Order: sequence, then structure tokens, then C-alpha cells
Amino acid sequence: MIQLPLISESLFKQYSPVTSNTDITEFVPYIGIAQELHIEPVLGEPLMSELKEQIEANSLTSENSGLILKIAPALSFYAVYQALPFHWATIVNKGITIRESENSKGIDIKDLAQLRQWIKNDADILKGQLVDFLRRCTASYPLWRPESDCCNKVINEGNAGNEFDSGFYFKR
Repeated sequence: MIQLPLISESLFKQYSPVTSNTDITEFVPYIGIAQELHIEPVLGEPLMSELKEQIEANSLTSENSGLILKIAPALSFYAVYQALPFHWATIVNKGITIRESENSKGIDIKDLAQLRQWIKNDADILKGQLVDFLRRCTASYPLWRPESDCCNKVINEGNAGNEFDSGFYFKR
């Protein structure tokens, strides 16, 4: 099944961390993947279906147009997060190769991991802002039914505890 992206390529360019002169055609497939993995659980099936139907019919309501503008930053960052490993390395017939350029120096896997973490951190904050918006505007989005526990860890309201993983394991 082909995934109908909630955002256009122009919204992706506007809100993503990639530069404006980047050819984004290689990022477009990852918008659908990021949408399915990170945005659909927040929106829930009923609201997601309504948005897709309105986008397909080119009949977005003003409330849903505003929601798309709130979704765009998080979805753009998550799309880049999902795409980065495949921009660093390419799967070809003879194996996996690291992309190199004669005009620039490629980053190593540690640098890529750090960059992905920074992008994911920003995407998580943007998703938290989306959840906060939906909570403030529940009257405008009666179909909003997020998957259980999808939104508990990203709320920017002071009552949510931020979990911290130091990466160290201490045996008891």
C-alpha cells in the first residue's frame, strides 16, 4: 500500500534540517515511513483517516490545515532521522558501500549516530509540541484518539517526568 504523506515536499523543505538546495527526492520515501512510525500513533486511526481523506480530496478544513502545519516540523525531522543511515551508506548488488564525494569528506558511523541522536531529540520535542497542541485544542479535533501510552513520554507540560538513560548498567 502506498503511503499518502500528510505534508508536501515544500513543507518538508521548509521545516526539515536539510539545506534548501538539497535534492529532497531521496528523502520523500522516508516521509511515509516516519509518518507511520512516529506520527500515526500520536494522531490515532480516526484522525489520521480524516486527514488523508481530506488531503486526497483537496478539501482540508481550516482546523486540519492548522494541524498539518503543527505536524510538519516533527514529521520532517523524523523523516530525516529515518533517511540518514541510507544517505550515509547505500545497498548495492555487491554489498553496502559508504557514499563518498570528491568535494567533501564523509562522516564516520559515530558521527552519524550523534547526528541522528540530535535530530531525534529535536523531533521528539516537536512531537511533544504537537501533542500539547492537540491537548489544548481537543474540541477542534474530536477524532483525536492516540494509541495508548504513545504520548506520555513527550509531553512538554511540567507533570511528565523525563527519563534519563546514562548508558551505564550497574549490577545489583
